[in-house]
Amino acid sequence: MVQGPEAADSAAAVAVIMTSHNRRSLTVESIRRVLDQEMDRPMDLTIFLADDSSEDGTAEAAAILSERVRVLHGSGALYWAAGMARAESEALSEGFDYLLWLNDDTFLSREAVQTLVRVSEQNPDAIVVGAAREPDSRSVAYGARRRTSSWHPQRFELLPESSGVQEADTFNGNIVLIPRRVHDRIGNIDGEFPHAYADDDYGLRARAAGFRVLQAPGVLGECSRGPSVNPVRGWAAWRAAQDPKGLPWRAQVRFFRRHGGAIWPLTLLAQQVRMVVAWPNSGRGRNEVLDRS
Repeated sequence: MVQGPEAADSAAAVAVIMTSHNRRSLTVESIRRVLDQEMDRPMDLTIFLADDSSEDGTAEAAAILSERVRVLHGSGALYWAAGMARAESEALSEGFDYLLWLNDDTFLSREAVQTLVRVSEQNPDAIVVGAAREPDSRSVAYGARRRTSSWHPQRFELLPESSGVQEADTFNGNIVLIPRRVHDRIGNIDGEFPHAYADDDYGLRARAAGFRVLQAPGVLGECSRGPSVNPVRGWAAWRAAQDPKGLPWRAQVRFFRRHGGAIWPLTLLAQQVRMVVAWPNSGRGRNEVLDRS
């Protein structure tokens, strides 16, 4: 298995992990973009797709695309984090040099994988994130994120598009390359989060372990922003957040306890009060990656 800068002249094994549910056209196109990657060096790409009991033929359509696509079947209750953890577990059983997280509604540019690997070879102790552009506005929709608060663990801003490598604190999980040596130190995706928080959690865990989070130059894919959230006030807002695709209470406790420092109970309480007083009026570009409606 090849790791580090010496990997440039050998075939690198890249395990692409994805999860899907009832978005056949998007999922199939996302996989096709992986299979159509331009390579400036030998690379072994294998796609591990955890299909969470789709009823629209997603699993079947994905499986016939290539022998490099491995379809795993879920129960219908995995959502994003557990689905990604399922795909990750299967990839781990076969070994890899790089683990590439990819959302099934994200379409890679043709040079995306080689760009990510090149940046990783230059920065072997880093997670490398690719920015994804909104197709209509052409602005960055998902990518690496930088903290904007020293005390609140969920205050981030997206990094803009840049011609150079940028430092970050965490990331959206749309396009993320993790070298094996980094993964072995940080561990697995936390599948105990149902949907949101698992990507931010992983990035913050990486930083706490001494690894860097970098955004690669340019834009490496396209992805439409998640749907806006209708403004709601009062307890209806809190109840809506308990949906697995929202910000359920137990997931918030798990995240805030891990990353919120000594004052995490107060910070969490303040967030719950804010949720009841005024539910946010937009999706804020978080993890709206598995549209199960």
